[in-house]
Amino acid sequence: MDDENERITLRLEKDNLQLIDAFLEGHPEFRNRSQLCRNAVQSFIDSVTHGGNQVSIRIPARVLEAIDHLVSEGYFNDRQDAIVQALREHYDAERIKEFQTTKLELKKAKGEHIELKMGDRDEVVSK
Repeated sequence: MDDENERITLRLEKDNLQLIDAFLEGHPEFRNRSQLCRNAVQSFIDSVTHGGNQVSIRIPARVLEAIDHLVSEGYFNDRQDAIVQALREHYDAERIKEFQTTKLELKKAKGEHIELKMGDRDEVVSK
């Protein structure tokens, strides 16, 4: 693709245009419909081609307000930075080890993991 932009025609229902315009009013980081559409198309293509490394979640309003406050105070660049940092802190090595321990205990309780003491050596039997 060359460096020049190309123009396309896109037809949308009136309701969709109203949604876009309402969104743009509250998000000045998008200058116009074209910029929003370019970003939306790029995000869609990225999510499809990269195996879905993006997740869409609903965040309670109060939590989102707190995140937005931290962003506005300069603690994070944007919402994504704040959420990724929270996930990194929550899913640290210690937490992962807790999950693994819990999983092993569940397997033991279901009889899917049995440890046998056999004199000088130990054996593990798993289903």
